[in-house]
Amino acid sequence: MVAGIINVIAFAVFACAMCWRLDQIRRQGGGVQAVAMTTAIGSLTLAFVVSNKDVTAFLNDELFTGASRVLLYGLLALGVASLIVVFFFSSTETVRQRRAGVESIPLVVAVLGLQITMLLIPLDLRTQGLSASTTRNAGFALFFLIASGYLAYGLLQCVRSIRRFLAMAGGYLKVSLLILMTGLILLAAGSMAQIVYVLGSLVFGVSLLKLVQVATIFSVIGLVAFLIGICYPMAYAKTRAVLAGLRRRRRYRELEPLWTLITWAIPSVVLPGHGGTVLKSTPTVLFERRIVEIRDGLTQLSPLLSEDFDDGSDADRAELLRAAVDEYREAGTSKGAVRDVLPPDGTSLDDDAEPLLRLARVL
Repeated sequence: MVAGIINVIAFAVFACAMCWRLDQIRRQGGGVQAVAMTTAIGSLTLAFVVSNKDVTAFLNDELFTGASRVLLYGLLALGVASLIVVFFFSSTETVRQRRAGVESIPLVVAVLGLQITMLLIPLDLRTQGLSASTTRNAGFALFFLIASGYLAYGLLQCVRSIRRFLAMAGGYLKVSLLILMTGLILLAAGSMAQIVYVLGSLVFGVSLLKLVQVATIFSVIGLVAFLIGICYPMAYAKTRAVLAGLRRRRRYRELEPLWTLITWAIPSVVLPGHGGTVLKSTPTVLFERRIVEIRDGLTQLSPLLSEDFDDGSDADRAELLRAAVDEYREAGTSKGAVRDVLPPDGTSLDDDAEPLLRLARVL
């Protein structure tokens, strides 16, 4: 039941990731790494489709008995081979292309081995699971040794590459890679547990069913960790973007008293929206526009602001600004040299807004 739920969630995650990757390639293009990532996600997504009971039955009926199992492990192998290319530690596209060519050799050998060994398995065993009786059949045992052996090899190659990336990673990326590496190690351990079980049953006639249970547990936990590791950067970035949007929307509203006072005196500083209407955009764009409009108005009012404005408290600045606004409204203009007032506290958009927010809160 738990494994089924996790499989459904995993399929949904991989399907969404697949759509996102295709959109990224359409927008930005990409080299070998981008194509490899898309191939990995697509293969793993299709593997979840093939593992569905109805799809399995259809493939076995329409192609040949055991076709679904060959296709499932073939897709898993292709996905893992693609991940090897994705995580391959290289700074040049040429070297990554060369590695992709090298990895195609064991992949093709493994897929051919799966097809050949499946044909050697009796029909009544081809769709059976691992057990003491099935693993004593040489063809059945060899099929799972090839499948599990290649997956273990590929997953450990990914772990090896990720360890090299960890030395340069920091922050949330390092956390993501650690979770991802943990998941891959557990998945590899699950594959190796299957290998030990099959060899023990085939060679020594010893059937340790607990190894199958351990392999299943490792695979489920490893898959969850892998999904978390893949999704963590996207979730982290999205969370930060949402929180930043909420914060800037709040600050946009906090600037309203100051913006209202200035635009009441100088309505021309208000930037036009699309088609002359009120602009509807992201909180960041609205926040930035409001800062630009306020600073434009303050620059036009600066000849009417005495030198005391620069050194005064926010309360004093508020009184001086009101007086300057009244004077501007009466005269309809301001005469004299303009200057920058309320300089930013730093280089970021939020630093630019900080002195304006302090003044707006007093108003």
